[in-house]
Amino acid sequence: MSMPKIPEMPHRPDKQEVIIDLLESIALEEVALSHILNAEAEKIKAFVGSCLDFPTNPNNHELIKFNKSVQDLIETVVMKEWLLLKKLENVMELIPIHHDKCPCPSCKGHQKHHAKDIKNE
Repeated sequence: MSMPKIPEMPHRPDKQEVIIDLLESIALEEVALSHILNAEAEKIKAFVGSCLDFPTNPNNHELIKFNKSVQDLIETVVMKEWLLLKKLENVMELIPIHHDKCPCPSCKGHQKHHAKDIKNE
């Protein structure tokens, strides 16, 4: 059995494009999670009622069941957030700390510092 081969494509993204795509995917997942949490908050408001009067008159079993469903969703979102954090940490490792074409002051200072080190050697 041989290794799978990636088919040739007319446009293969470079490393910078891949990093941007990964960061965008993290951002989109964060937006999706915010919508899920907002929908859950609206569900809680409807269940509890505008004056905390519990309009459906739930019994204790229904209250516990509702609370459990909210807890399960929040646990799922927390786990997804943890996975997104790990994904972000992995993406950040792909980003070079300094490079020659970077216009930022810290990179220029690093280049000057690095040039001094080379002269002193």
